Amino acid sequence: MRKIYNYFLIACFILSATTCNAQTITSTNDLKKFYTEYLSYLLSDEIKTDSIVKNYCTKELYKEWNKVVNEIGLYDPFTNGIFDDEDLMKSTLVVRKDSEGYVVSFNYLTWPDNKTKTESVIIYVNTNGKISHTKRPSDGYMSPEK
Repeated sequence: MRKIYNYFLIACFILSATTCNAQTITSTNDLKKFYTEYLSYLLSDEIKTDSIVKNYCTKELYKEWNKVVNEIGLYDPFTNGIFDDEDLMKSTLVVRKDSEGYVVSFNYLTWPDNKTKTESVIIYVNTNGKISHTKRPSDGYMSPEK
């Protein structure tokens, strides 16, 4: 009986470990959760941000994100390179589903005049519920490139 109990505990542990690490996007709420977490840690905790992207994205997008954000420091595909007021971005965050994928939009303040503008990103999610691509609506630039 004790042996069966031990197997049961091991199975529960493995199931909980894989469930915690395997984040999937199946709705606008899931993508909003990703963005809220991502924006919360973007400037304050590199390890946590890295973990969030790794858990929610495909390996290819994670690799591209890591290259452009951490190695080169050029461009963040989830915010189109914009990040100024975390609270404003989170409080104005809107996620909607359309025929192409998910459209994520948020407000930000311009510099130096502090005008409020809206930025959008199109997010593609694969059949496994992982974010596979991002697209800048202004010029169609995709990350990673197809």
